[in-house]
This record gives sequence, structure tokens and C-alpha cells, in this order.
Amino acid sequence: MRFTSKSERVERIEREHAAFITGLATIPPSRRRVEGVWGDGWTVADLLAHLAEWHRMLLRWVEDGRAGRTPELPAPGVTWRETPALNREIQHRFARRSAVRLEIEFERTYVQVLEFVRGLREKQLLESGQFAWTRKLTLASYIAPNTCTHYSAARRILLRWLRSTAAAPRARACATSKPERRTRR
Repeated sequence: MRFTSKSERVERIEREHAAFITGLATIPPSRRRVEGVWGDGWTVADLLAHLAEWHRMLLRWVEDGRAGRTPELPAPGVTWRETPALNREIQHRFARRSAVRLEIEFERTYVQVLEFVRGLREKQLLESGQFAWTRKLTLASYIAPNTCTHYSAARRILLRWLRSTAAAPRARACATSKPERRTRR
């Protein structure tokens, strides 16, 4: 979706964040380290770490650009094709942090990114060529995948996992129970 104003972009970031947080709130703390949410054994905590780290990467890209450096995208020594390996590395790097701490980090980095976006002029956000490091792309094209579209995808991942785990006990019960014998009347 192409946005025509900064206010539309900010509103979408806030709306998708709120929807993700609403979905997250339905998951009790005791289930935030249960594997199987996504990918290779990801947990809710892993998903929070992933989102927070992509916020931090976005902020590093901007900082590098401001300092006159060309950011290494998506991360130093990593190409876009290697993003799945990068995501696994993020998962492993934060695996020992508590889910509570990761949620706090996610919220803190969300606020940092949102404040950054709010501080931009509309032209800086929506017009290409405003920053040397973004080349022909707009800064918004880097922000969306690290905010609103990322939150939307994460919310769908959580909902899919919640549906599958809610249905799993019933499916297992059905698979292990003996079928009822019907009698003729």
C-alpha cells in the first residue's frame, strides 16, 4: 500500500501495533516460551525478540546514514538472501532472555521507531532520494517492513498458532478415542 501522507503512515503503524499487542495479551506468560509458534521451534518470546531486533536494525541504518556511512543491509556481513539465517541467529542470540524482558524491549524499540517517524518531515518519509543510503527508494519503504507490515504478519502468526494449539487437544482426543458404536433402532 502506498501512503500519501505521514499521518497515514503513523496511524497504520500505531493501528497494527495495537492489533498485535491485543493478540499478544491473549497469551498467558506461561505459554510465551512454548515452541511451535513459527519456523523452527519459535516461541512468542522469539517473535518479540525478532521484532525488536528489526527495529534496532532500522534505527542503525538511519544512524549510519546520518553519519555519512552506507548501512550494511540488512546487517553487517549479511545479504538480503541470507535473511532466514539472520532471523535464526536473532532467535538464538535472544533465546535466554525472559519473555517479559523481550516484551519490554519490543515496546521500547517500538517507541523509538515511532518517535523517529513522527520527527520526520513528510518529504523525508515519502519522497525518494531524500537519503543517500536509500538510493531510489523512499525511507517509508524501509520503515513499513520493520513496523506495520511486520506487526501484521506477527499477529497473523500468533492467531494461526493459537487456533492450531486450541484445536490440537480436541484433535488428539478425537484421534485417540474409540468411535461410538451405533445401534440400530
